Amino acid sequence: MDDVRTRVPECPLEYQIPHIPGSHTALVIEIHAADIDAQEKILPWTLASLINNTDIVMKGVHLYVLCEDGIQARIKTALRRFDLPPGTLRVGNPGADNTPLIVFGEHGYGYDSVCLLDIHYWAFRGLGPRQDIAIKLPFGHVGRHTWSWAVADISLSTANHIDQKDAWVRLANPLPSFPEGRAREKEIRTSLVDASARAKWLHDANRAVYGKDYEKRNKNVAAYFFNEADPNWHLDASILHYSAREVNDPYFADWASEWEHLGTEALIALWLLKTQQHAYNLSDSVTIASNYLRAEGPRLCNMQRATVKDFQDGIQELMGAQLNLKM
Repeated sequence: MDDVRTRVPECPLEYQIPHIPGSHTALVIEIHAADIDAQEKILPWTLASLINNTDIVMKGVHLYVLCEDGIQARIKTALRRFDLPPGTLRVGNPGADNTPLIVFGEHGYGYDSVCLLDIHYWAFRGLGPRQDIAIKLPFGHVGRHTWSWAVADISLSTANHIDQKDAWVRLANPLPSFPEGRAREKEIRTSLVDASARAKWLHDANRAVYGKDYEKRNKNVAAYFFNEADPNWHLDASILHYSAREVNDPYFADWASEWEHLGTEALIALWLLKTQQHAYNLSDSVTIASNYLRAEGPRLCNMQRATVKDFQDGIQELMGAQLNLKM
C-alpha cells in the first residue's frame, strides 16, 4: 500500500523546549510499533506544529512521547532536531501497570490531568489579511483549564439510523421488514452483519453500566446509543482529556480493567453514562478540523487522510509560521 504519510519529508526545523516545573497537564502522543514506519516521519511535523503554533509551552503543558519498547532509537533519531527536556520520551504506561488509561507518577497524580493527542493532528496559525500571525492556538490553555472529561468531538455517526437503534434495542429478535424496501433492508442488515458479536458487546455494556440484573430492571444502554439528547455516544477519543485523580481512583480502575475489551471510546462513554457525567467537547474551545483545511483561524487539522498536496500545503504553512510569514 502506497501510504502518502510515508512520503512526508524530514522535518528541517529545530526547536528548543524549555523545562517548565510544575504538575499541571501532560500532553501525550503515543507511538505504536506496528505503525512506526509512518509515525516516525509524521512525529517531527506534529511536534513542530504544536510547539510553533500553540501555547502549550507557555501554558506549562508538558509534552511526552510514549512508545512501545524496542522502537526508542528510531524515535530519538526522528526527534534529533528537537532539544527536548529529559524524560520526554517514555516507554510503556508511565504509572501503575494495571491502569486502563495513562497516569503519571507513583500514585497517578504527577499531573492534574492528562491529554492524549492523536499523532495525526497538526496545529496551524491563521491565514488571511485580517489574521495576526502572532496568534497561537490556545491548546495549552484549554488543556490546563478543562474540567474532568473532554474529547475532540461528540457526534452521531451519519451511518446511524433510527432503524438501527431499534435493531440494537431488540437485537435478540429477527430483523423486521422495513417499509423503505429491500435496498434499505439490505443496508441495515449489512450494518448489523455480526449480530452475535454485537449482542455480546451489548450484553457486556449493559452489565458494565447497570449490573447483572439489567434485564429485570428493563435497562438498556442501546436506548441512548442514537439519542441526540445525550451526546455521549460515538465519542471521537483521538483527543482525550481526563482527570488524573478520577482515572486513578480504585473504583474506576477496577471497573475499567474489567470492561476495557469494549474499546476505549465505548469505555469512556459507558463510564459517563454510569456516573451521569458528560464529556466536554473540545471543539467548543479549539477549532478542530476532521481533515486538512486552509482557513483564516488557528486550528487543529487531522492529517491522517491527507493527500500529497495537503501535506505539501501544510508543510508550507508550518515553514511560513517558523519564519513568521504569511503564506
